[in-house]
Amino acid sequence: MKFSPFKFQLPLAAGGVALMAYNLLLLALPHGEGVFTISNIAWGKLTLGQTAMYYPLITIMLLLTIINLLTISVFIKQLMTWLFNKEEYTEFMSGPPTQSIGSFVPIASLSMSACVIFGPATFFIPQLAANMQSLMLPGLIFYGFLLFMLLALELKLIKVWFSRPLDVTKLNFVWLLDVFAFGLVNLTGTGIAAMSSDRVISSTAAFASFLALTIGVFLLITKLAYLIYLQIKANDLYPKPVQPSYFIMVPITCLFGFSFYRITLYLQTYFEFNVEVLSFFFINFSYVITIGWIIFSLNLISDYLKNYFHKSDFSPTQWSMV
Repeated sequence: MKFSPFKFQLPLAAGGVALMAYNLLLLALPHGEGVFTISNIAWGKLTLGQTAMYYPLITIMLLLTIINLLTISVFIKQLMTWLFNKEEYTEFMSGPPTQSIGSFVPIASLSMSACVIFGPATFFIPQLAANMQSLMLPGLIFYGFLLFMLLALELKLIKVWFSRPLDVTKLNFVWLLDVFAFGLVNLTGTGIAAMSSDRVISSTAAFASFLALTIGVFLLITKLAYLIYLQIKANDLYPKPVQPSYFIMVPITCLFGFSFYRITLYLQTYFEFNVEVLSFFFINFSYVITIGWIIFSLNLISDYLKNYFHKSDFSPTQWSMV
C-alpha cells in the first residue's frame, strides 16, 4: 500500500482513546499521592461493579498504548523513506489544500505519542513515573522540535497556497488539520509547563505554548469563518465521503480549551495568580462548544449516518469521528 501521511491517523486515534481512558481512570480510581500508576491504586477499596468496569478499561488502555507506540515507530520509518523520495513528496505537497494539509498529521501524531508517554505509559511503568521530572528537559526539546516543524510547514504551505490559484470549491473541514496539529502540539507543551518542577523549563514551555496557541486560535477563527462562508454560499453539504470531517472541530475545541487551562495552572503555581474564574471559563466554554458542535454535526450528517456510513468504503475523514 502506497505511503501517505494520513496513515498517522491510526496511532493518533489509538493514542487519543488511550488518553481518554487514562483521564477517566485518573479521576475515578482511588489512588495514593504522587504520579498516578498501577501500583498505587487502592484496589481493595473497589466494589465489584467498579472492578468489572475499570479492569476492561485498563486493558483497553494498555492495548491502545502499545498500538500507538508500535505503529508510530513503524510509520516514522516509512515517513523517512517517503521524505527522501522527492517525487512522491513533491506530488503530495503540490496537490489540493485538503491533500497537502495531511502533512500535519505526522506532527500531530508524534505529539500524541509524547502525551501517551507522559500519561498511560507512566501508569503501567512505575519506574518511568518515578523519573518523570528527568523527562521534562528531553520533553521540552522534543516539543521545541515539533513546534519548529509545525511553524515551518505552516509557512511553507501558506506560500504554496498564495503562489497559485486556489480552488476554494474543494475546501472542506479537512483544511483544519493544521489547527488540530497546533492544538495537539501545544497539549504537550502546556503539559510540560504544568507538570515540570523546574521553573526555567516550565516557563519556556508556557511562553512558547502561549505564542503558538495564539497563532492556532487566529488560524482557527480565520479558516472556520471562511469555511462556513463557503458552506453557506454552496448551499449544499460536502460529498458523502467528506462529511465526517465536520467532527474535527470537536477535538480542536477540547485541545485548545485544555491547553489554555494548563497555562492557568502554570500561572497559579509560579505567580500565585487567582485563576479560578479563567480555569472555569476555559474548561466549561470549550466543552459547551464541543457538545453543541456534536449535536449540530450529528443533525447535519444524519442522512450520511443512517443511509451511507454502514455500507461505505473506508474514508480517512472517518477518523474525525473517533
